[in-house]
Amino acid sequence: MSFVPPFLCSKLAENGQAMNYEFIKDVIGSPWQIEPQTLNGLYPVFRGMLKGLQIDKGEEPRNHRSYRINATTRDIDVKSWSTPEPPLEDEDIPEPQKSKAKVINILPVRSVLTKHDQMCGPVGTRTLAARLLEADAEDSVIGHILIVESGGGQVIAVPELTDAMQKCTKPIVAWIDGMAASAAYYIISYSGKIIASRETDYVGCIGTMLTWEGRKAKSLENEDGEISVTIYADGSEEKNAEYEMAINEFNFQPAKDRILNPINVKFKSDVAANRPSVTADLLKGKTYSAVEVIGTLIDSIGSFDTAVDAVLELAHFNNDISTGSEQFIINNKPMAKQFSLVNQTLNVEALEGSEDGVFLNEEQLQSIEERLEANQQLVTERDTAVQLTETANTTIGTLRQEVTDAQAAAAAVIDPFNAIDPTIASAETPEAKVAAIRTLLAAKPGVVPAQALSADPKVEKFDGFTAEELEVTKNL
Repeated sequence: MSFVPPFLCSKLAENGQAMNYEFIKDVIGSPWQIEPQTLNGLYPVFRGMLKGLQIDKGEEPRNHRSYRINATTRDIDVKSWSTPEPPLEDEDIPEPQKSKAKVINILPVRSVLTKHDQMCGPVGTRTLAARLLEADAEDSVIGHILIVESGGGQVIAVPELTDAMQKCTKPIVAWIDGMAASAAYYIISYSGKIIASRETDYVGCIGTMLTWEGRKAKSLENEDGEISVTIYADGSEEKNAEYEMAINEFNFQPAKDRILNPINVKFKSDVAANRPSVTADLLKGKTYSAVEVIGTLIDSIGSFDTAVDAVLELAHFNNDISTGSEQFIINNKPMAKQFSLVNQTLNVEALEGSEDGVFLNEEQLQSIEERLEANQQLVTERDTAVQLTETANTTIGTLRQEVTDAQAAAAAVIDPFNAIDPTIASAETPEAKVAAIRTLLAAKPGVVPAQALSADPKVEKFDGFTAEELEVTKNL
C-alpha cells in the first residue's frame, strides 16, 4: 500500500479503537506532492490512527471559508462567509446574479490538500472548486484572490481546483500567506499573478513522492508470531509489481518509471507553461524563500492590499476610492481628447480621468519612465551621430581643398612644358611628356637631351658623352 499521512484535528478515542476507515482509505494509495516538513509533521498522526487514534468530525475552520470584499471600500461582506457544502456539478452552477456592489471573492486554500473533504473540518479541493465556480458565475464578482497557506497534498487533489481555475472568466491572483509548496504551488501557478506576503514565505518544492509501508511477500514472524504472505493468481505476475519490487527487493525504479516520473513530468511542464520565466533549476524539488524567486516562481512581495490592487488591475476595474498600497485614484470617465502615443506607451485603448485630471498607477508611471529613458538614450545617440557627421564633413572639406591646391600646383609646373609643343601638351602622363621632350631635343642638331647624372661627378655623361667632351664640342 502507499500512504502519506492525514491531518490534524484528531484525538484518541476513549476506547482506543474507533477509526474512520473511509478517511484512511482516501489518504492511502496515491502519490503526493508535499513539502517534507509538512509530511513529517503528519506521520505521528497517521501512526496514531493505525493504533486507534480517532478522527472527530469537526466544522470547517472559519479562516478556511471563502468570503467577499467590496471592490471599492475593501470592507468584508460578513454575510458572504461560506459554509461547508456538497460539490456542485457543472449543471448545478447557478446563473449569474445581478448586484450593484462589485466584490472580490476570497478563497482560502489552507492545510494539507485532499480531493475530498476531511473529517476534521478542512474541505477538499473539489469543494473549493465548487465555491470558486459559484462565485465566478456571480455578476457582482470581478475577480478572485486565493489565500494560500499549504505545503501541498494529494496529487489527485490538484486537477480538481486547477480545472475550475481554467474555467473561470474573472482574473485570479494568489496571495501566499506563509507557504505555497508542491501541490499548493502547482495550483497557484495557474493564477494571473502570484504575490508573497513576506520575504520569508516558503515557495516551490516542485516534485512528486510516494511512501509505501508493508511487510515482505514472505515475511518473518512479527511480535505476535504472525507471518505475512502475498499470493497472486496465475497470469497476474505484473499485478502490484512496482510495490512488490520496492518492498521485497528495494528496487524503486519500476515505481519511478510507471508512477512518479510521468506525474512529475506533467507537474514540471505545467508550471513551466504557466510561468515561462521559471528556469529548469527551480523545478528540481527545492523549497525557496520568496525573496529568492521574485520574477520567476512569484511576481512580487506585498500586503493583502497589493493582491487586491492586482485583481482590480487585471479586472480593469476603476473606482473613485482606493486605499491600496500602490494604487492611485482613478476615475472611469473617458477623456474627450486622447493621445495615441501615450495610450500606446500605457497599453490602454483610452485614457480615463476626471475633472481634476488624469491619475496613473505605479505600473503605468513605470512604463512612462522606461519610455522616457529609452527616448533620452536615442537623443544622446542622435546627438553623437550628428557631431560625428559634422566632424566628417569638415575633414572632407579640408581634403577637397588640399586636392584642389595640389592640382593647381601640378598645373603650374606642367603648363609651361605644354606650351613648348602640341606633342607635349597632348601627352597624358608626366612620363609621356618627358619622352616627348626628349624626342624634340634629339631632333635638333647640337642639342643633347638631359640625362640623369651618375654618382661620380668625374664621370658624368650626357647622352653617352662626358662633360669634358661636351665642353670641347662647344668650343669647336
